[in-house]
Amino acid sequence: MPLRVRVIVAVSLVVMAFPCAAAAQTASVGISAEQAREENAYAIGLQAYLWGFPLHYYSRSSPKSIEVGGTYINDFRKFPELKTAKDKFVVTPNNVTIDAYATFDVTAEPVVVFVPALTEPRWYIVQIGDSFDEIIRNLGGTKGPQPGVYVVTGPDYTGEVPGEMIPIKSRTKIGLVAVRILANGAADLPKAAEAQKGFRLMPLSAYLRSGLAYKPPTPRPSMTLYDSKAPADIRFFDELGDAMQKRLPAATDATDSLVGSFQQIGLSVGKGFAWETLDEPTKRGLARAAKVGAQIVDKKWEATGEITNGWKYTFAGGRAGYDPGLRAALAKYEVGAQLSDQVIYPNTSVDDKGEQLTGTRKYVLHFDAGKLPPVATFWNLTMYGSDMLFVENDFGRYSFGSTTDGLKKNPDGSLTVLIQKDQPAETANWLPAAAGNFNLTLRFYGPETPVLDGSYRLPAIKRVN
Repeated sequence: MPLRVRVIVAVSLVVMAFPCAAAAQTASVGISAEQAREENAYAIGLQAYLWGFPLHYYSRSSPKSIEVGGTYINDFRKFPELKTAKDKFVVTPNNVTIDAYATFDVTAEPVVVFVPALTEPRWYIVQIGDSFDEIIRNLGGTKGPQPGVYVVTGPDYTGEVPGEMIPIKSRTKIGLVAVRILANGAADLPKAAEAQKGFRLMPLSAYLRSGLAYKPPTPRPSMTLYDSKAPADIRFFDELGDAMQKRLPAATDATDSLVGSFQQIGLSVGKGFAWETLDEPTKRGLARAAKVGAQIVDKKWEATGEITNGWKYTFAGGRAGYDPGLRAALAKYEVGAQLSDQVIYPNTSVDDKGEQLTGTRKYVLHFDAGKLPPVATFWNLTMYGSDMLFVENDFGRYSFGSTTDGLKKNPDGSLTVLIQKDQPAETANWLPAAAGNFNLTLRFYGPETPVLDGSYRLPAIKRVN
């Protein structure tokens, strides 16, 4: 037999023999039926954990927020004053806008979002988001004024939207609406508060019956925090099942193949989480999935975005639906984030040497002439303590930016922000720091192309010797 033929035959025999050997090896170390059930539950449970994390987060945070006076249901709770360190409702707050928040619930009927035609130009944005922490619609912002009557309908709504009202469909039955209006310093506050009054949210039937004369009921409706009786290591899935029942249409079990697959682990929109019916292997798999899922969310956040000069930029807020792990990480660490073309908020906790920012040192943030943050509207640098809330200070300043009264540039046109705990001789550009560790967020409102394409990045926070 020629050598070439013998080689081909030999190789063929090896290839033919390999599957048999592999099969034999697999058979010798095969898993049991009980192990198979556990691994199947683990695999499906991990998918459910990441997919459902935002639903779970909102279902737990919404009732707590309402309980402490944070939001109302189907009506705005308005904050007509610039925020201070005493405000504990919003994590990573800002004090250049006055805000209004609401939880919308369209389970029974749609709701109306009324956006007024303002009598004088003023930046605002109306952010409408679902329980997956994704933006449904932005009104205003970089698009300019968008007055009108908008109707938010639920995922299973089949009725007509009356007259010239503008429909907005939500894929969840419960979500959030936020209105942010620029208040250009304390002197501008009365006018900003007056403009805020025109933004309204109410049930559709109430608007058709009473229009803007509608008065919400008292006491206001409340949401009940679900009290799970499931074992602690799989309680996440029971709370998720409750959120699915309340926030998703019942047809989702049949129309969404991923959600439909969750029935293998006792999880569905129709019945919630039937944990009592599960065998022990399935429970073990789900307990493992919950632990690993939590770690994946944290690791996803660590890998999210980019870090330049110590500043971390994330651009996926409000639209990470294709990546459940990323969407879960954003819900946990940057809930309610805007689309990057509207607002970007890079954060840093380190100086130019990579060391933790602390009130025991002094720092500067220096912008060369012509290198201020490129924005269509305004920018703002905010100081936060380790709790991500404002830092109390006697000077009463919690942020610094393009709207700060008395901002002073250097003779060459550059700008230097002083960041330190102790009050300097010149306070025009001073941002008071915390006594201990702190971090900073700079918000670009209406970021321009150089920010979005990466050609502009903030300079590092420099330590002053």
